[in-house]
Amino acid sequence: MAELTDKEIMASILNERKLAASSLTNLILESSNPTLRNDAKSILTRTFDEQKHVFDIMSQKGWYSVQNANQQEISQAQQKVKGIESQMG
Repeated sequence: MAELTDKEIMASILNERKLAASSLTNLILESSNPTLRNDAKSILTRTFDEQKHVFDIMSQKGWYSVQNANQQEISQAQQKVKGIESQMG
C-alpha cells in the first residue's frame, strides 16, 4: 500500500477545512439559538485562519498555484462585493 505524500496530506487537510467552513456557515445561517450561533461564528473564524495557513504552506511549496489577478480584475471583484453589500442593506 502506497503512503500518502506530504502534498496529498496537506491537500486533504485543505479540503477538510473548506468543507468545515461550508458546514459551519450553514449551521450559522440556520441556527436560531444566539449562543450556538456565536460559538459557530467563532469556530468559523478559526477555520478560515487554519485554511489560510494550510494554503500558505502549500503555496510556498509550489503545491497550490494560483493565477494572480491584475488590478482591473481585483477592482471588478471589489465592485461586485460592494454591490452585494449594498443589496443587503
